[in-house]
Amino acid sequence: MEHAKLSAWQLFNLSMIFVIGTSYILLPGGLIADAKQYGWLVFVWATLYGVVLAGFWLYLSSKFPGLSIVQIAVQVLGKWAGGLVSLLYILLFIQIASWVTRNMSDFMHINLMPRTPVPVFHIMILCVCAYAVVKGIESIAMTCELLSVLLFLLFWIPMAVMLKEWDWGNFMVPGVFHPLETFLNTRYVLAFPFMEVVCFMMIFPFAERRLKFSFLSGIAFGGMNLTLGIYFTIGILGVDRASHLVYPVFIIFREMEFTNFIEHLESLLSINILLIVCMKLSLLFYCAVLAICQLFEIKQRAFVAYPLIWIISAYALLFTNIIENVEWTKKYLFEYYTLYAILIPAILIVFARMRKKGQFQGKETMT
Repeated sequence: MEHAKLSAWQLFNLSMIFVIGTSYILLPGGLIADAKQYGWLVFVWATLYGVVLAGFWLYLSSKFPGLSIVQIAVQVLGKWAGGLVSLLYILLFIQIASWVTRNMSDFMHINLMPRTPVPVFHIMILCVCAYAVVKGIESIAMTCELLSVLLFLLFWIPMAVMLKEWDWGNFMVPGVFHPLETFLNTRYVLAFPFMEVVCFMMIFPFAERRLKFSFLSGIAFGGMNLTLGIYFTIGILGVDRASHLVYPVFIIFREMEFTNFIEHLESLLSINILLIVCMKLSLLFYCAVLAICQLFEIKQRAFVAYPLIWIISAYALLFTNIIENVEWTKKYLFEYYTLYAILIPAILIVFARMRKKGQFQGKETMT
């Protein structure tokens, strides 16, 4: 395994950027359509869910210090069953990486470069991410550390300027709020992005100190940013308009006007999105490559990273268009992620306890 160390600040930035990722461009429109003016409230309980779930993963990791989820599975379940579980996680990391790649290419194709074929965006961003993966997790973490504050300012300063368009009447849409029904209809928010964070179990062994605080606070801070983003979107655009837009945040930046000279700041948001997506995709790419290297005992990450570009790029073409992608996410994503984020970790905890109990009883019998 790579001999790298991540500081608490670096882990905080990685987890925060990962949670924000493509969520703040993809989720607002659909979430506001489903939850109306209460969309921001959905993200409040989704963030709480994400923090609790992260604590569950930290508990499992604490029982096997210094091991990734792939190594834990092999140690607890044995070579064959553990290897199968490891393959499932490798598939998960590749799938999420391909979905992130497709989300980025759809955004660029629809809003900025409609004549450029979608696979061109795939290859461009994946080549950059593969290079980052070969350089190691410390390079990814330092890049994230360098850019996170800048990206935060580039997003929130222009959003603050748009408060001049704020209308409290946007929160007065007629209708009765049904918490349970809203929760069920918006369960995909629990999955995307919070259940995807299970991939951090691959990099927990690199955390130098304050793992729990930096990881949990990064998730909470990322969720808070998404909550405020939804809240601002509702207040500025309104429920009806925002719910009919694929990228409502992009429209806010497009219509933004500082002066008659400085306007149409969507280019700032596009750069912001591209950088954040690169960092999230690099982390997912790294987790997939590291898992393959650990399972098959491969020493050089480059032998895995560069061929994986073509697999992820091809997998990203699975959905015909963004509408099909969004529909699949809403209908099936939560149930699909439950296997990896809840069921398998719970099984590993139960089997680990049974194994430990069996060893303890064996020692008592011998004595």
